[in-house]
Amino acid sequence: MSRRALVTGITGFIGGKLAERLIADGWSVDALVRPNSDLSTLPYADTVTFHQISDGQDLTPVVGQVKPDVVFHLASLYLAEHRPDQVGALVGSNILFPTLLAEAMAASGVTRLINTGTAWQQFNGADYLPVNLYAATKQAAEDLLLYYADAKSLSLVTLRLFDTYGEGDKRRKLIQILVDAVRNREPLAMSPGEQIVDLTHVDDVVNAFILTAERLFAESGQLREVRYVSGERQRVRDLAEMVGRTLGQKIPADFGGRPYRAREVMVPPAPGEDEMVPGWSPIHTIKSYLLGTSA
Repeated sequence: MSRRALVTGITGFIGGKLAERLIADGWSVDALVRPNSDLSTLPYADTVTFHQISDGQDLTPVVGQVKPDVVFHLASLYLAEHRPDQVGALVGSNILFPTLLAEAMAASGVTRLINTGTAWQQFNGADYLPVNLYAATKQAAEDLLLYYADAKSLSLVTLRLFDTYGEGDKRRKLIQILVDAVRNREPLAMSPGEQIVDLTHVDDVVNAFILTAERLFAESGQLREVRYVSGERQRVRDLAEMVGRTLGQKIPADFGGRPYRAREVMVPPAPGEDEMVPGWSPIHTIKSYLLGTSA
């Protein structure tokens, strides 16, 4: 019998890769998308069943129709720094939407939810101290979902992610910026570069979601956990040097050419082995990815 997944954030980088993996593994995949989402270029557009939803909409009819075995919630609005006029959008996307999703699950008898959090919920290694308003909204969603776990018997696992990278990533993330600097041989103004970054290949992140889904199926009782997906950690300076060395061209980086951002994360939280996804470990390395980009 085919398993059925409901995915949010499927048009994003990680959500899209997760959808491709689920389909390859034989799952039936449904997705919640906004009416203005561009689905025409998605490689799985003919395989996924899309459900268009509006902001603030009651999701019970859709969730009740789909009746997924697992809900994968990856949708969010990410803003490193927000403007006053963006507060409403952050709250709507990152707090209201997952609450409506959990409410619909409870009303429809759907009990397995994998939520997505961020390591930025722990500034300076604190148990909870948000780096920015985005991280605060992600924590607020976690707290709201605990109500549904307790009162509505929702089996809930939150995966807190660090930075990610991988093939087909159209986001302007650090590794891609460094690769482009090598290729274009243009000066790159960077911070002093002493901060540590934690990077995981997207395929390894997807593996963490799949393993977590399997645990939800295997567990006879309720799960209520927060787990981390942590990969390779190194200073930005060292990462830039490795990228240049691997690609055979020194990066023209001007370290100190721009200041650290406000509330720069200098040392991300370092989860212990017992805090990671059970049975998971990264397979891909940054170096192997870089060698693939130079092929």
